[in-house]
Amino acid sequence: MDYILDYPDISVYEMLSVSASKYPSHTAVNYYGNKISYKELISETDKCAASLKELGLGLGDHVAVILPNIPQAVMLFYACSRIGAVCDMIHPLSAVNELEAYISSSGAKAVFVFEDLIPNISFLRDSGRKVFLVSAKTYLPALAKIGFTLKQKQDRDGDGYGDFKEFIRLGENSVQILQDVGYTDQDEPCAMLYTGGTTGKSKGVLLTSRTFNYTAIEAIDSCGCLLPGDKLLAVLPVFHGFGLGVGVHTVMAFGGTSVLLPIFKLKRFLKLIEKYKPEVIAGVPAIFGAMIANETDVDMSFVKLVISGGDRLPPEMQCSFNELLKRHGSKAVIRQGYGLTECLSGVCLMPPDCLKENCLGIPYKDNTIRIIDPVTDSELPAGKAGEIIISGPSLMQGYYSEPEETDKALRIRDDGRIWLYTGDMGHLDEEGYLYFDSRIKRMIVTNGYNVYPGILEDIILSCGGVKECAVVGVPDDLRGEICKAYIVLDEGQEDEVLQQIKAELALNVSKFALPKAYSVIGSLPRTALGKVDYDSLSGLS
Repeated sequence: MDYILDYPDISVYEMLSVSASKYPSHTAVNYYGNKISYKELISETDKCAASLKELGLGLGDHVAVILPNIPQAVMLFYACSRIGAVCDMIHPLSAVNELEAYISSSGAKAVFVFEDLIPNISFLRDSGRKVFLVSAKTYLPALAKIGFTLKQKQDRDGDGYGDFKEFIRLGENSVQILQDVGYTDQDEPCAMLYTGGTTGKSKGVLLTSRTFNYTAIEAIDSCGCLLPGDKLLAVLPVFHGFGLGVGVHTVMAFGGTSVLLPIFKLKRFLKLIEKYKPEVIAGVPAIFGAMIANETDVDMSFVKLVISGGDRLPPEMQCSFNELLKRHGSKAVIRQGYGLTECLSGVCLMPPDCLKENCLGIPYKDNTIRIIDPVTDSELPAGKAGEIIISGPSLMQGYYSEPEETDKALRIRDDGRIWLYTGDMGHLDEEGYLYFDSRIKRMIVTNGYNVYPGILEDIILSCGGVKECAVVGVPDDLRGEICKAYIVLDEGQEDEVLQQIKAELALNVSKFALPKAYSVIGSLPRTALGKVDYDSLSGLS
């Protein structure tokens, strides 16, 4: 039976506001036991928005948010929408040079930085930008704050920076300033997330309120079981499309509770499951693999939905986790989805009764997926592998200040529609189910994050004493893949060269992308055509 989904023409802030008006006393965010209601979340968000206005920010201005999953990140995301600003969500583990490049390129006028990152932000001291340090303890319950303070390092130099409490006080007594702020068009960008995209070059992905709202409504429809008050354990980071789009905004759209976890540690993760009994768990395969490998006696009878994204879910892991759910009292089965940052998060999801292996599911209601020949651009029939392309309302506006890259990724086909060329190879079966086969370009997925080895190789090759190198992904039970660097050296001191390589990588590459292993070899293996045999390297132990 066909049906039509209702997509309101509103901003992401207004989507939150709608839920707050319906469920003011419901818990919107649970942060280690501090339950922030929708009414309180709107109030704190409005204070943040007023403070941003007091600082002179408005429509189109960029605000850099370099935070883990803490309440301030959620508030700032919606506060930016309230005044029409763009919230740049940046990975806190980004390298120093990456942070400087991101903030410089966007021209962010205000920067909110996790306080642990003080050593990495010296370039901001004389930048003329408003910089505020943000603590993980601010919204902790009273007893938890005491424990946090006792463990906290005392050698931080925060001189010259503001703090979040100081920032939010700016707007406490001037919320009325927002009365003159008009409606923000849902086709204006509200957030920017960073990705390697389909070419490997780090780019800012501009996402609109339409992208967030349509994705949330379609996800709720595809899940088919989400109810106001349902809790989702949000361990996926807010600087990741899956984490921000599903773990936060989709939850806010249906009036649920986002149980925030700043960093994944298995014991803490399981303790939160036991304590707060979330009906929904969303994660990457590495999380589910860790739960399988370290199974404990945790009741999961209340779990009704488990979603896996960010990377391919191996069939054996799918089967093992479904058995784990059953042993722990849940009737749910793990449901794999597929998406990219360029369309925020998911565009398809396995139906609840689907147990097909390697299956990514069927497209969301108003998204269309096609398989095309990457050479001829012609559409391929069911069963034939080709490039996955996507059309629908959840597509990005484009890459920030990258028109050529945008034109490569977003193309108008003969049907007059805009299609996202994903760079992923897959196929559709006769029933319209999507399957992932491979990637057109070299890419490593570790812990759900994309790593483009060419970037690492360029840095390694820039170091003196390196003749050639190759970075490949090797299987890892916990992370799916890890990066391993194979290096051919000129004659010289091996230890000194490796030390220089590691130092340069640490300065220029996010921590999650750093090679976990290095191997110095005499020469790189080659194919019959003389190209580096990456598959052979990946198979080496």
